[in-house]
Amino acid sequence: MRQHREGDPIRVRADAEGQPLVFIWRGQTHRVETIEDVREPMLDWWSATGEIHRVYYLVTTNHGLICEIYRDAVADDWRLSRAFD
Repeated sequence: MRQHREGDPIRVRADAEGQPLVFIWRGQTHRVETIEDVREPMLDWWSATGEIHRVYYLVTTNHGLICEIYRDAVADDWRLSRAFD
């Protein structure tokens, strides 16, 4: 597993409910085949500003990549946090 501490920025196309359909990471397009898990942990307790709201998705892509991506609702951006070997 490779963890990306601050999260690698990705571009995401999501459906009407906000779930990821396709993302671009390091110049390669990945189509989300399955969403294995969705979680929305309470992270505000360790933030100095108290403004952390993330939704994490554990996904498998059409390239066989298994990874965890998240949407930062405060910053309104997407990041890849972990990629499994």
